[in-house]
Amino acid sequence: MKKQILFFLLIASPLWVFSQVEKIVDSEIKNVIVYQQGSLITREAKCSFQKGKTTLIFKGLSSKIDQDNLQVKPENDNLTILSVSHSIDYLNKTSSAKELDKLESKKRDIADSLKILKSIKAVYEQEKDMIVSNKSIGGTNGVNIADLQGAAAFFRTRLSEIETNTYQIERKSYHLKERLVEISKQLLELNSQTDLPSSQVKVIVSSEKVIESTVKLEYLIAEASWTADYDIRIKDVDSPLNLTYKAKVTQNSGEDWKDVRLTLSTGNPSVSNSKPDLESYYLTFNNFYSNFKPSSAGSSKKFTGKIEGTVTDADDGEALPGCNVVVKGTTTGTVSDINGKFSIEVPSSGSTLVFSYIGYEHLELPANTSFSNVKLKPAVMALQEVVVTGYGVSKGDAEDREEAATRAKKREMIPLAIQKQQTSTDFKINIPYSIPSDNKEYDVSMVQYEVPALYSYSAVPKLSKDVYLVARFTDWTRYNMLDGNASLFFKGIYQGETYLNLKSLEDTLSLSVGRDKEIIIEREAQKDFTSKGIMNSYKKELKGWNINVKNNKDIAVKLVVEDQYPVSKSDEIKVELLELSGAVQEKETGKLTWNIELKPKEKKTLLLQYSVKYPRERKVLVE
Repeated sequence: MKKQILFFLLIASPLWVFSQVEKIVDSEIKNVIVYQQGSLITREAKCSFQKGKTTLIFKGLSSKIDQDNLQVKPENDNLTILSVSHSIDYLNKTSSAKELDKLESKKRDIADSLKILKSIKAVYEQEKDMIVSNKSIGGTNGVNIADLQGAAAFFRTRLSEIETNTYQIERKSYHLKERLVEISKQLLELNSQTDLPSSQVKVIVSSEKVIESTVKLEYLIAEASWTADYDIRIKDVDSPLNLTYKAKVTQNSGEDWKDVRLTLSTGNPSVSNSKPDLESYYLTFNNFYSNFKPSSAGSSKKFTGKIEGTVTDADDGEALPGCNVVVKGTTTGTVSDINGKFSIEVPSSGSTLVFSYIGYEHLELPANTSFSNVKLKPAVMALQEVVVTGYGVSKGDAEDREEAATRAKKREMIPLAIQKQQTSTDFKINIPYSIPSDNKEYDVSMVQYEVPALYSYSAVPKLSKDVYLVARFTDWTRYNMLDGNASLFFKGIYQGETYLNLKSLEDTLSLSVGRDKEIIIEREAQKDFTSKGIMNSYKKELKGWNINVKNNKDIAVKLVVEDQYPVSKSDEIKVELLELSGAVQEKETGKLTWNIELKPKEKKTLLLQYSVKYPRERKVLVE
């Protein structure tokens, strides 16, 4: 009787007393912090918890998660995280899209068409060889005029037809090969996002009661970055400089970021933050130091870097366009061009390159040289073969970049919060952004400043006939700027690009904005002054220059003019500066600087004269 009661109690008891609930949760990427290299991704999931233990399974995650930096944060204090584990799910792959199937079908059709054209061309070439080799029609009895004319007309007509048809085949083949390369590149990009393993994270949570709570999952992905990019616009020299601070964000994490909150950080978690230790420096005789350590006998360093080569048919040596070239086991790949040429960066030592082409056998070769010519053998079952390879990514073509730039121009300035940390600055974008996992650059506008600037004009007439507008602004570090490309606009006209190298300790940043055609400057030799003569055992040369400047503007301008005179590095060469029109002189370098002001429509002439004396038996080039 006691055993029956105990059995009844076991059946009636709640299951949570004896079992652990396991749930597959749906999560979304809500926030992403993008570093200069790497990103911190935050996923959120709303879950219900019974009293006791619950196992949450986050599926369909990127396979590139850094499992050493996984963090799980429940919002409810009644929840306790007991364990977190990460694993690769090779069975749960992204299914191939319909677009992939269509492109693969087109690629096979083009490959078949090229084979047919190649066969037809071979038939024409054989016919041509047969006609040319059998052009003798006279025999032993000779030939009459009518037969000769008929034969000549046949040769001419048929050979012309063969040449015309052969040319049309070659032209059609060329266009098909171009199309084949384009489709192969598109497949390479699409395949980088499909048929890849995913990963899952299993989290065991203990709850004190039945509750609902949001759980955050955070992890680092290395395949993401952002670089600074600027638009610098100057309306006129009386207005502040308009600085638009932007970012170009790229990511290849394997997960699309859809409507996420972005934070762009100047930090870089991939760089070690450990301070180097200074070891004792011992001084002895013959204390020559070298970082080189001889390798053991027979060892060799494996190749890393760029590999270039050509892919051809092993039978006839014809180039194979659109061949996939992939670093085995990675997402690095490329496609051979219309001439079969390829170029690929090998990311690590000991890599293997995989070559695949429709209708040909796959080939694997060690990446141990900077140049590699590859010959692929035709496959036996070529028509039944379906190749779905290509793992690399493309940075996008010109149309994609132009479209992205157009979209960026249409956006309004994005709300932004700037937070300064101890070792970095974070730009928190307050509206959602979408960044696909395609390794392309996407513009993200961050903040716009009106920067008080001091403007001046500078010219180096010895090297250029142009006058350049230079903008200088102080305390530039307050704008949290990083090195990056800058597009320059003056009076609404695009002036080109420059690169801002901000690794400077100067408080003032100088920026050459562009050329101003309303200020004219020219440097001409004073022919009546320039001369060369011999004095005893010495030669003496006189050089003179007129530097003419004219301001065609309706306003006054300040202009800095730079020039130089030669500096002697020998006691036998004497240089004497005769006229410098009030320039500031640097004797060590020979640099001369004039700071002048020009009224509207005013013209000025600066004089530069010097003499050079040296032994008559020696040769000196004096300019």
